[in-house]
Amino acid sequence: MEDRHSEKKKGVRWGRFLLWVCVTAVTVAAVWFLLQLVPKEDENVDILLDAPVEIDTEPITEPESETLAENIVPPPDIDVQPLSINEYSRPGEKVDAIEYIVIHYLGNPKTTAQQNHDYFESLKDLQNTSMSANFVVGIEGEIIECVPPGEIAYASNSMNHLSVSIENCHLDDSGRFTQETYNSCVHLTAYLAAKYDIDREHIIRHYDVTGKECPLYYVEHEDKWEEFRDDVMAYIEECKAAAGLG
Repeated sequence: MEDRHSEKKKGVRWGRFLLWVCVTAVTVAAVWFLLQLVPKEDENVDILLDAPVEIDTEPITEPESETLAENIVPPPDIDVQPLSINEYSRPGEKVDAIEYIVIHYLGNPKTTAQQNHDYFESLKDLQNTSMSANFVVGIEGEIIECVPPGEIAYASNSMNHLSVSIENCHLDDSGRFTQETYNSCVHLTAYLAAKYDIDREHIIRHYDVTGKECPLYYVEHEDKWEEFRDDVMAYIEECKAAAGLG
């Protein structure tokens, strides 16, 4: 009786073993079949996944539109000292467009570009008048940017929202610029005219906006004003020629 029971148990174990062998064989065959379905070119997938990924952290920006003149007129040396945002000298408002360059003189002989910049900055505390400029050109030809072009400066009255303004220092009451001031103003004006595609007739004086005698010397000497504009356009042409485009 015990022998028959033992034989029965052996039969069950043998049957289970055969079942395990069959299941294993079927599983191995299925895995092999599925592997054959993987395309050959995917054999290096693991290598690609393990490769380091380089991430471009540079911000995506739209390219700025540039005119031909923007590329050929070099910027002069500009000391950027932006005024604090305040309602008396830098309101922080965008202009509607830049269609004019307005030339000024400061009317306070022998003061420097830095002194005039600092005066504009002090207006936020003095709160007694509104005044500023985008740029101030000094007696030695130094240039300070007070208000970024494209923002309103309090310089040209009704033209503030359509222009960029350049104030110029001078040595005496005549308002005549030193040669250094003159040269820097010519180069700065040419650079801005090229950058914003402004023609000769849109380079104007404060006088042409309001009738105020500013810049005084170039109001009293119309021929010198026309000479200034001629020099600006000649400098642009000189830059074109240097670039082989003249």
